[in-house]
Amino acid sequence: MENVAVTKKGLKGPVPCRLFFIMARRAPIAVILRRGPSRWVQLIKWNTQTDEFEMGQWFHGRIYERRSDLSPDGSLFIYFAQKITGRSLRDKEYTYAWTAISRPPYLTALALWPKGDCWHGGGLFENGRVVFLNHKPEAAIPHPKHRPHLLRVRSNPNAQGEDDPIFSMRLERDGWVKKQEWEVQYRGPNGLFETTSPGIFEKKNREGNQSIRLLRTIQVLDYSETFSIIFRQSSKEITIEQCGWADWDQSGRLVFARHGKLFAGWLNRSDLEFQLLRDFNREKPKSVSPPSWAKHW
Repeated sequence: MENVAVTKKGLKGPVPCRLFFIMARRAPIAVILRRGPSRWVQLIKWNTQTDEFEMGQWFHGRIYERRSDLSPDGSLFIYFAQKITGRSLRDKEYTYAWTAISRPPYLTALALWPKGDCWHGGGLFENGRVVFLNHKPEAAIPHPKHRPHLLRVRSNPNAQGEDDPIFSMRLERDGWVKKQEWEVQYRGPNGLFETTSPGIFEKKNREGNQSIRLLRTIQVLDYSETFSIIFRQSSKEITIEQCGWADWDQSGRLVFARHGKLFAGWLNRSDLEFQLLRDFNREKPKSVSPPSWAKHW
């Protein structure tokens, strides 16, 4: 599903790439998932201290960013991927959907668990050595050529859904506080889904005087995520227009993605000001060979 708050339905003309990023918890490192064209994803490593970017591998398929995670030190990336082709649909060994662990900014699988469908999947790093694999035990058998090394893996007997509940688990682990439960009703085959109560998460800055607010809704099959900044004392709210993702980085700086560009922002009195860090729209899919260190534990 597309976030229709960013990618408008029926939009004509060039469509900007979409950016989503995940912060490491104990190092000034993040990974950016750059999507565009729609069936291509590139992994990018971002040093949030120097704002240097290491352009990584491309994948021709879908990576589910909300079911992916970065290890605390930023050295390992776990992701859920899907590649539907005539060949992959016939592949009984790897299947057309899998969870893998790689060394960013490369996607070459060190560990890999064939999934065979697109329900749940993905995982979280509980710490640098323990992985919560969002597969049921019977689907948590690693490929014999891609076994996890020096990692303890916990499968999830209660695995269910798609992006949630694992996405909400990652948000709460990373300091987002659930302010309101997302409630959705099924309206039948014509109406499908309708939000009766939006899901709301908030994440405070270091000083505790500002928060990022994330509001999530779905209508029929179109979901929307919108971001705003809340001033704690006055309750004033400033919307971050057309924002694909926002967070506080490891130094406490506001960073956000919009129209395929990454920005650093700050609040000057009651206005949001921002600086462009990098425009990723000109990147084109190409073959990128991983170095030897990215192919081995």
